[in-house]
Amino acid sequence: MDRFYRGLETGLLGLGFCLGLAAFAALAAPPREAGTLAVTLPMLSVTTGAAP
Repeated sequence: MDRFYRGLETGLLGLGFCLGLAAFAALAAPPREAGTLAVTLPMLSVTTGAAP
């Protein structure tokens, strides 16, 4: 059982590391042009436009 939890912990640490690298890569990417953003959830819909 210890082996299982060690593997699970290692996998979660690896996932956290990959997500951290992805966050830094997203910060390094050039910003997108101002446009519209639409978010739709099952019971909620929000749409915004760029400020002039």
